[in-house]
Amino acid sequence: MPQSDPDSVAREALRLIGPDPQNWVPEREGIDHNVVVVGGGQSGSAFAFALRRAGIGKVSVIDAAADGTKAGVWLTSARMHKLRTPKSLPGPELGLPGLGFQAWYEARHGAAAYDALDRIPRLDWAAYLDWYRKVTGGAVRYGTRLVRIEPADGHLRLHLERNGAAVIESTRKLVLATGFAGSGGASVPEVLQELPKRFYAHT
Repeated sequence: MPQSDPDSVAREALRLIGPDPQNWVPEREGIDHNVVVVGGGQSGSAFAFALRRAGIGKVSVIDAAADGTKAGVWLTSARMHKLRTPKSLPGPELGLPGLGFQAWYEARHGAAAYDALDRIPRLDWAAYLDWYRKVTGGAVRYGTRLVRIEPADGHLRLHLERNGAAVIESTRKLVLATGFAGSGGASVPEVLQELPKRFYAHT
């Protein structure tokens, strides 16, 4: 049976783990971010949350899409009606059941409806990821494209394009969570296309 307050389980899970730890990374003058995550989808959102939970502050997530409805494949180019993976596989919840797809779905449709699912419907997965970003406080800066990565003195200088304007920001570390574009295939910025395949991973 759906709950009258569908976010109560997630809020309780977050309450029990306590607030994000204090940022333990020392400040460095002239560095805008400790970590920039490129891509605000499933992996990028999970990375950002995990970094914050590890006590790493000044984490920023960027995405080239204009907004959440145009980001990733689930609402844009994906053709399947259901995900191919089993519904029981862990997602971006980082071991917190209250943040998982099952808890989200059952709070809205009931346990019997979840039991009746064979695979997760694509549009429900997109709605769940949107909710996950909101409930974990994972703000994404949409309309921000990574154009070039420039090594600097102990950090990286990122050349960005934000809503058509050139912007430069600095970061200590960079996570590429750019996912899959079109009908499949890794979406790797041109500057990194010669990176050895052993450094690639996907969900």
